[in-house]
Amino acid sequence: MLLLMTLAVLASSTCRAQEIHGNSVGTYFYIRGEDQGELKGIRVYLTLINSIKGVQLLFGNRWSDVYGTRSLKSKEFLLKDGEHVIQVDGSEGLCLTSLNFTTDKGRVASFGIRKGRTFSDTGGSKKDLVTVYGVHSPGFCIKGMGFKWGPVPEPMGSSDDSKEKDDESEGGKDSEKDKDADDDDDDDEDEDDQEKEKEEGKDEDDSAKDNDDDNKDAEEENE
Repeated sequence: MLLLMTLAVLASSTCRAQEIHGNSVGTYFYIRGEDQGELKGIRVYLTLINSIKGVQLLFGNRWSDVYGTRSLKSKEFLLKDGEHVIQVDGSEGLCLTSLNFTTDKGRVASFGIRKGRTFSDTGGSKKDLVTVYGVHSPGFCIKGMGFKWGPVPEPMGSSDDSKEKDDESEGGKDSEKDKDADDDDDDDEDEDDQEKEKEEGKDEDDSAKDNDDDNKDAEEENE
């Protein structure tokens, strides 16, 4: 049992090491809060030489705890409505030295100074940054960081708009059907009127013929 637990811990550590950019040896952290809303802001704390010392994320309207260490030197970046982070670039040495967050609106938020080995991470097409995780050396700096990506949320009301369009389309079809039905009724009425006129005309002709016959008979009797 102990052997299985040890293997599980080693496998977990290996997985984390593969997903983290930079140094993977340190105290692991994962910033939770995506269940409270979309990522709306990033705040980074810097060392005296501008390395990444701590990080904090804004989900909805609530800031997470600080992971790493706070400092008097910090910088934050707030996302606009409907804006999402689609790529993260950075550099690292003993600590993370820089982080650049690029959004789908073309804006870039830069933290720290680019030096050391560089890296780039993205979730691919139609995915945005959900949260971050990594390792830090308490009181010193963020040593490595990984990024969790997820599908870009659909704009609010998009499904309702499509539903309204479908309803309008169905309504249009129903109107056309009603119009066709009315046209058919009008045609039937016209046909009925024509038949009625024909019958009335025939009755008048028969009546006139009968009158002519009566007049002829009367004339023959007078003769």
